[in-house]
Amino acid sequence: MTDPTPATPELLHELVLLASRSPSPHNTQPWSPRVADGGIEVAIVPSRTLPAGDPTFRDVIMSLGAWIESVSIGAAEAGHAVDVEVLPALSQLESLPVRGPADADKPVFRVTLTPTSPEASASPVGSFTAFTADDVRERRVYRGALVGRPDVFSNLDSLELPPWLSVRSLDDRAMRQLSTLGIAFTASRATIANELLHWLRLDPRHPRYDLDGMTDEMLVMPRPLARIAAPFTRTARLRDPVVALAGPIARLLEGLGRDAPLPTGVPDEAGAPTHHVLVANSRAAGIDDILSVTEAMDSRIGVTEPHALEAGRVLQRLWLHAHRQGVAISPHSELIDSPAAHGALRKRLGLSRSDVALSVFSAGVAQARHVPRSPRLTDSSAQ
Repeated sequence: MTDPTPATPELLHELVLLASRSPSPHNTQPWSPRVADGGIEVAIVPSRTLPAGDPTFRDVIMSLGAWIESVSIGAAEAGHAVDVEVLPALSQLESLPVRGPADADKPVFRVTLTPTSPEASASPVGSFTAFTADDVRERRVYRGALVGRPDVFSNLDSLELPPWLSVRSLDDRAMRQLSTLGIAFTASRATIANELLHWLRLDPRHPRYDLDGMTDEMLVMPRPLARIAAPFTRTARLRDPVVALAGPIARLLEGLGRDAPLPTGVPDEAGAPTHHVLVANSRAAGIDDILSVTEAMDSRIGVTEPHALEAGRVLQRLWLHAHRQGVAISPHSELIDSPAAHGALRKRLGLSRSDVALSVFSAGVAQARHVPRSPRLTDSSAQ
């Protein structure tokens, strides 16, 4: 697969299928790729974004970065390097409609492939290029019990993180408290709660159970509980009263959690999962361009959209790095979405004004024989 031949339409379609296994918020799969003119153009599907839960498009853009990284890995395996052209639409996402299909005339980036020599393919620079298409396909997210492996993220030099990105560690007790605060925030805001419920598929009879969203298996929900809860995710007359009732209770818990100090000086219990935060420094990212620094610090995300795209590529490498060592990942975007949890997180990590927390995740060995595979829109196409 390493002959330096031009990228064929068949290879490009194969890479699109591979990239469909990339992570996305609530498994929304917001990308809309199109093979055209020897490359791949990707637009965003408005109805697959999260206007309430992800108003800055941080998670959407980082998922697009992971998509690019997956293509890059598959292309390298096929003897090609990728060139990514970021297009103006990536910085104009606030103009997207709330609903509707992707606009193929407004792609956010374009990927083209360049053949590499057999010698270059046989001698990759940086171990992250050694990830394989099978790694992308087999990577798992697991939200059940995890047993930590502190060594997995102790040395990341081989992943060649850009100097403006770093991975910080968060202690287990603080993580638990902040996650609870983040979940209370989600439940206390009806628009965010309804959006989350819209993407839950708790019963195999759901028409989109095998396509997208988060299934009961992905959430490690006991089957009886999932079957009881399923109607409340699909029927407004059942869902709305529950969301209305949960709101005040969640706001009360959020208030109590906001006032509770985080535990200090308490070592993690043996076997506790490890928790990590991907942090960008907007000043370091724009160190050669004063305008870039200002744009980054004033942006809704805290870094420019192209930097968030690059951070998504790095996050995919981090998760594949964990996968290669038998470790599963559990994402926790609720810690960044909640202003109270986010503020406490920043204080705990000692972040400066120019530091931006982009992703929070837990890592460990899954305590289950079966780690479920999340559904994808392209699964039927891959068969």
